[in-house]
Amino acid sequence: MIKSPIGIIFAAAAVVLAVSPEARKAVRRFAVKGTEMLLDVADQIKTRTSELNSESTDDEKNTEHPMLG
Repeated sequence: MIKSPIGIIFAAAAVVLAVSPEARKAVRRFAVKGTEMLLDVADQIKTRTSELNSESTDDEKNTEHPMLG
């Protein structure tokens, strides 16, 4: 038997998804939107880090190294 409240919630959700095509469509739509948002955030992070890396390499090229001069 399922004794925890979380287990009961998961069991109820599984039954609803098994029975209702509308619920499956809603969950699928939510999953697609969530994946889209995660990919957008990942792209933004990649863009920001590449911009920061290019700025730091430009700064290193423009600074004078005291040991070399």
